[in-house]
Amino acid sequence: MKALCFGEILWDVNGSERTLGGAPLNVAGHIRRLGGNSYMASAVGRDELGSLTLSAIDSLGVDRRLVHLSDNPTGIAEVTLSDGIPSYAFNDPAAWDDINMTEDDMSFLASQSFDAVVYGTLAARHSYSRMALFAILDSIDSREFFFDVNIRLSFYSDELIMEGLKRATILKMNDEEVPAVASALGCGKERVIDRLFQMPRLGKVIVTCGKEGAYCYERDGFCVHADAGSAEVVSTVGAGDSLSAAFLFFSSLGYDASQSLERAAKVAEFVVTEPGAIPEYPENLKKKLGVC
Repeated sequence: MKALCFGEILWDVNGSERTLGGAPLNVAGHIRRLGGNSYMASAVGRDELGSLTLSAIDSLGVDRRLVHLSDNPTGIAEVTLSDGIPSYAFNDPAAWDDINMTEDDMSFLASQSFDAVVYGTLAARHSYSRMALFAILDSIDSREFFFDVNIRLSFYSDELIMEGLKRATILKMNDEEVPAVASALGCGKERVIDRLFQMPRLGKVIVTCGKEGAYCYERDGFCVHADAGSAEVVSTVGAGDSLSAAFLFFSSLGYDASQSLERAAKVAEFVVTEPGAIPEYPENLKKKLGVC
């Protein structure tokens, strides 16, 4: 498959540990781990951390021709874990608030056809990157438009959620984000799925529920569930992003929602056992997934 991931690139800092992250980059990295091709559209700072970031992206095998340099500092997220569940504090402004798509970038994107474009609300928290995102979404050729709500702190609004939903063919949210999406839609959370499928383009809604696993709702009323597994959790950082990547990857190969979600849950179950957001896949996992 071929995917374009737009948005934040940042370093998750937890005490003395520092790992590369940001939801869109995590998705791009996991698509590469699975054997797909991924492009990242973002920005990093003209600083030492920015140089380290570019090298790290190269080591993942993610195409970074659409990652530019910014005078803002490279993104950082101070991570605090409580029972393995992360909370974040971001530098603001960060380089990823300054994503600029040049004429050459837009010409390149116009010449491409993607299987999926991945985006969220966080990278659209400021106007500059938000304009770049919507310019891409309104002009690019892609089979799927995957909207990961990715609500963080106060960096979202009802309007921003609705703009993302209007362009989405697949929505992904966790159970804690459901009330915010329901609020944007003007309904209670018990009606959110029905209300979402009034959006003309939306075909699937994925809801992750931590230890209760994940659900995928489809427009025809069909719903499938995948268990979270029983692995001992080290950190949930990047787990949802790995599920997103694997679902898109296996869907692009022709697997149905049930088969794709089951495989995606296996990837997420592995990721929670590792401290980093984009760990190397062991051979036994690759064999289970059929991506050896």
